[in-house]
Amino acid sequence: MRNQAYLLMKKLFTLLALSCVFSLFSQNPTCDGSRYLNNDFALDSTMGVVFGNSTTIGGTNADLLMDIYEPSGDMATDRPVVIVAFGGSFIGGDRSQMHYMCRYFAQKGYVAASIDYRIYDGPLFPVPDSIVMTDEVIKAVSDMKAAVRFFREDAYNADTYRIDTNLIFVGGVSAGGIVASHVGLLDSTDMVENFVDSIIQANGGWQGNSSTNTQYWEKVHGVLNFSGALKNADYIDASNPPIFSVHDDGDGVVPYAGGFASIFTFPIVYMNGSYLMDQRAQAVGVNSELITIPGSNGHVSYFNDQVGQDSILDRSRDFLYPIVCAGSLGFEDEEELSSQFTIYPNPASSFIQIKTEDFSKVYSLQIFDIRGRQVLAKSDLKGNQILNLSDFDKGQYLLRIQSDYFETKRIILE
Repeated sequence: MRNQAYLLMKKLFTLLALSCVFSLFSQNPTCDGSRYLNNDFALDSTMGVVFGNSTTIGGTNADLLMDIYEPSGDMATDRPVVIVAFGGSFIGGDRSQMHYMCRYFAQKGYVAASIDYRIYDGPLFPVPDSIVMTDEVIKAVSDMKAAVRFFREDAYNADTYRIDTNLIFVGGVSAGGIVASHVGLLDSTDMVENFVDSIIQANGGWQGNSSTNTQYWEKVHGVLNFSGALKNADYIDASNPPIFSVHDDGDGVVPYAGGFASIFTFPIVYMNGSYLMDQRAQAVGVNSELITIPGSNGHVSYFNDQVGQDSILDRSRDFLYPIVCAGSLGFEDEEELSSQFTIYPNPASSFIQIKTEDFSKVYSLQIFDIRGRQVLAKSDLKGNQILNLSDFDKGQYLLRIQSDYFETKRIILE
């Protein structure tokens, strides 16, 4: 009887242990070649979530709302989020316009949100001037920053949406692309014109005035810019996040290079479009991809049909995938190895050496590529090691060493 009870208890503990292991892996899926690439999920949606409050140029005060899409049945505890904004020249449009993009990303395992932002509600005749419309843009930027803080605050408290705060992306189409670009690429370290700084300060400063939770950060980790622009491409510096852009090269609404953004064909504000943004990003070392639609005078022409829309969104998906995988592995926030281990040379061409001061220490190591795949694993190691990486592609990798605890180091092959 005691043996039967013992065997039953042992079986229960074994099942519990297996359940815990399965739970760990199922709740924190890695980039397995399908998640974040394929439509693995049905969708859940929550409409009209309040994330802030603001007052328009015309004096209307209203809550800011977002519609949130999540992968149904997903057990992951830390998920990337894409926050997107609609287009409409800052005088029209609404958040329902971006539901298609939210559905696209949520089916692949992202959380995705389409947000309100303030649109211009003053007189249209005469057409508003550049000062007024710059104020409008800054107000909209303030609103998107509040949306970023909403998710970061939730992650640190109720954790309703299970967001990885190291994987927050913003994006938008046309005017929404302008908003997202400024949220991701303009900050207090940039040199701005005096009148722009005055407008920023009048709208609550660099954090904006669209929500009160300003103890949370507005930092984002990537920008999806669909036919948007910056007031000045020189806002981009080496500390900025990756940028994905698409633009018609003859766009007459938002300039592809340098030119005036227009309302009803009236030139309003001189801006630097996707081409100059990409050129600046490349010059300062920011990861940037620009898809140019050549010989096109259209505005966002690539979203005119389902085939074009899917093709471009697939390109944005492929751009984000290594960023998401690198972030989940710790490429962005890797720790320096302790004094127990030294890695050299780094960058390397074909070999790296691992030197340890404690020859009695037993350790194991793993190397992951930027897509999140393990490419090398060794265990029960002691002393110094030489690793032959000559068969690896050039690029960035993450080295993890486990002794008493995990330590990580980014290594570069060139």
